[in-house]
Amino acid sequence: MKKQLLLLSVLVFALFSCDKEDENPSTFFEGIYENTSSADLEKPYYTEVMTFTKSGKVLIENFVYMVNAEESCLKAYSEGSYRLNGEEFKLTLTSSYGPDPAAFDISEGCIPKENLVNNLNPDYTVRNGILIFEESRESFSLQFPCNDMPNANSICIGASTFEKVD
Repeated sequence: MKKQLLLLSVLVFALFSCDKEDENPSTFFEGIYENTSSADLEKPYYTEVMTFTKSGKVLIENFVYMVNAEESCLKAYSEGSYRLNGEEFKLTLTSSYGPDPAAFDISEGCIPKENLVNNLNPDYTVRNGILIFEESRESFSLQFPCNDMPNANSICIGASTFEKVD
């Protein structure tokens, strides 16, 4: 009897001690989504393009359209991975390229991609935010807390809306 009780106790313990499966498994999606600041023809405007793959990779490109310019300039880009659990969005950057602050001269115009330098800040490799898809999944809003912004000069601007372009 003691052996049966011991066996039953071990079985009950084993059943209830197992980790529960994640109630919100990670969601991976693919597509190219774009967020554009106001397109005032009297001022430069900026575009952020996020390219997602179903394997969990993300490429983030930042472009600037100068006044009277026909083409955009790549200002910066970052690469990494993402995970979406429900509305909880986790972005992990592995690289972040931008102009070399020591050699940057705004009057030179566009900087070729190969001249951008990796300036990944180790304090901001992981960013946690909220990503909410619209019902059609043709757009989403993305918001990071103010303390998760990529640099000290950033301001808290609230959620950004990204529209699917591909």
